[in-house]
Amino acid sequence: MKIVPTRRTDYAIRALVYLARDEGEMVTASTLAEEMTIPKGFLHQILPILQRSGLVASRPGRTGGYVLARPADEVTLLDIVEATEGPLEAAECALKGGPCHWEEVCALHWVWGASKDAFAAELKKATLARIVADDRALAEGTAVIPLNSHRGSSRTP
Repeated sequence: MKIVPTRRTDYAIRALVYLARDEGEMVTASTLAEEMTIPKGFLHQILPILQRSGLVASRPGRTGGYVLARPADEVTLLDIVEATEGPLEAAECALKGGPCHWEEVCALHWVWGASKDAFAAELKKATLARIVADDRALAEGTAVIPLNSHRGSSRTP
């Protein structure tokens, strides 16, 4: 099973990382799209979502653009995921209505609920500021690469 962000969440994270790099500076949608390789049409769908969620603010006009609405250390990955995907909640049975014969709860409820809670807790710990710091360290070559890196299979430890 893959646990990866949807395209919408991926692009939202990219846009917010770019805005957080130079916190407080207005950035145009065109610049965001170009610098972060986000299709303009998709970005124009994402920015209003981020604005309604209180993650970005905008100013129209020639000197306008987008800026973080809150400090990067106050924006969590959970905020971003829930802005783009909706609340992380178990809206349906993990067994998808399969062999579950119990009206109130299924036999997987305890493990699926605990997993969802742990996932949400990790997303809540990850701030946009930390993600930007990690991104900078990776760009500078100073980041410690974890052994379980999905791209690390070709490296020797």
